Amino acid sequence: MLETLSASAFPLQASNPNTELTKLYDTEPYTAYTEDLEFMWRWTIYQDNKLIQEGCSLSLDSSRHAVKHVMAFFNMQGKML
Repeated sequence: MLETLSASAFPLQASNPNTELTKLYDTEPYTAYTEDLEFMWRWTIYQDNKLIQEGCSLSLDSSRHAVKHVMAFFNMQGKML
């Protein structure tokens, strides 16, 4: 189940503090959130609370897919180092 958070829980304050965030991924050191901007979904990925990737999608489901894809890349990079 996805967790909904307020913008104040976002590592970097969202542009709209009234925005609800949905946590998509939370496995150290990465955390990913998405927020509904009404015309698109903005997703962000953090490593140790530092923004490392962001993007946008047309739906919550496509945000999940995009974050999953990016996290697969980051996790492979970690294994190669």
